[in-house]
Amino acid sequence: MERKVLKEIELSDGRKATVYQGTGEDFLTALEIAQSTGEGFKGAILTLMEQLIEIDGKRVTAQQLKDLPLQDFAVLYTVFQKTG
Repeated sequence: MERKVLKEIELSDGRKATVYQGTGEDFLTALEIAQSTGEGFKGAILTLMEQLIEIDGKRVTAQQLKDLPLQDFAVLYTVFQKTG
């Protein structure tokens, strides 16, 4: 099943971030993973962001998201909150 692109964003370093539309299944999977690792709601949000955001066509890890400059993370998180 092809995912629907919700927003493409140019990051401060010129890379392209793509945010995809999520599903209930994505959310439940993220919650399950976060609960199994003991990371709670913050972990669930990062896991969901990992599932729905790509940078330059590649899936990102939670650590890569955490390592983004704050202005990039804030933009992605805001878009994610509105669309995820």
